[in-house]
Amino acid sequence: MKRGKAAGYDNLTLEHIVNSHPSLICHLCKLFNLMLKNSYVPNDFGRGIVIPLIKDKRGNVNDSANYRGITISPVISKIFELCLMDKFDEF
Repeated sequence: MKRGKAAGYDNLTLEHIVNSHPSLICHLCKLFNLMLKNSYVPNDFGRGIVIPLIKDKRGNVNDSANYRGITISPVISKIFELCLMDKFDEF
């Protein structure tokens, strides 16, 4: 994951995780394993902030087709996704 990205709705960034106490990794590991064991993902993992970006700055800024949306997701859900990709990559 790249550092210096915008914070999600929870105001957490990757820097918060990187600079946190090492015990946070143990807590996240337990949380992620329980989520997999119970087949449950919190609803907030799917929340995000949608930001419209202009496709062509010289084009018509009043045309909705000239925009694309990006979603800023919570960093914890991104970490969970990376863990899933690492664990199930071979499938």
